[in-house]
Amino acid sequence: MNIKTIKILIAFFAGLISLFLAFMAFNHYDTAAVPAPGFSATAAAQRVLAEAAAGARENTPPSYRTGLSTESIRSEGAIMLVKSGEFEGVAEDPQSMLDTLSEMSGSGRKKITPVSLTDKDLEKTVTPVRSGLPGGAPAVSVVPELGSSGMGAKTMITAPVDYQFFTSSETWSAFASSHKGRFPEADFSKERMVILVSVSELPSGIFKIAGVNKTAKEAVILYRVDPLAMSAESGAKERDFYAAAAVPKKLDVRLEQIP
Repeated sequence: MNIKTIKILIAFFAGLISLFLAFMAFNHYDTAAVPAPGFSATAAAQRVLAEAAAGARENTPPSYRTGLSTESIRSEGAIMLVKSGEFEGVAEDPQSMLDTLSEMSGSGRKKITPVSLTDKDLEKTVTPVRSGLPGGAPAVSVVPELGSSGMGAKTMITAPVDYQFFTSSETWSAFASSHKGRFPEADFSKERMVILVSVSELPSGIFKIAGVNKTAKEAVILYRVDPLAMSAESGAKERDFYAAAAVPKKLDVRLEQIP
């Protein structure tokens, strides 16, 4: 490649670069120019949208409401959508919002007068009479007392219990001095002391010995269960009590609960 060709190429590229720079300068000054007075981009956009909407309405075929009532809008402002020309509206007049809320709250209902009793009314005797039935007034029924089943038998509250022997005066004195209870006297040469011990979470103070029935072979210890011993009014005094009784050494012991 000779020197003349090189110079031609250099001149060609230099011309292209100069033309490119000229276009850039022209574009810069054209965009920075102040718009002509009286021109508004917002107004132009609104005009274009209005023209487009007018053209859309011209191209859309007309539509008509068919089958509706002749009264298009009622006086209350609601559009009637009933497909019947003979429909004249409902018979009930429209209610305001205040009337509707009042009806929902039930304020318009008739209130029942409360029953008022005086001291004289409480002193009166009310006797129910079965009118129209033979026999007159009903027979008086007896309410069973507390602890009774109503059939003549007493219902008993049961609790698991066991007994423990004391065969010497030394062991019995050590126990009696460190525990509470109503402890009788015993002759340990012929007798042994028996106490009732609870085998559950219930305290031993609920068991009360009512007596001892002695036979030729055994001694039956009769006891009751007193749940009131666990009440707060009894306190810890009776709650921690132990029931004791003296029985002969040669007899077997059996526990029997009584009402």
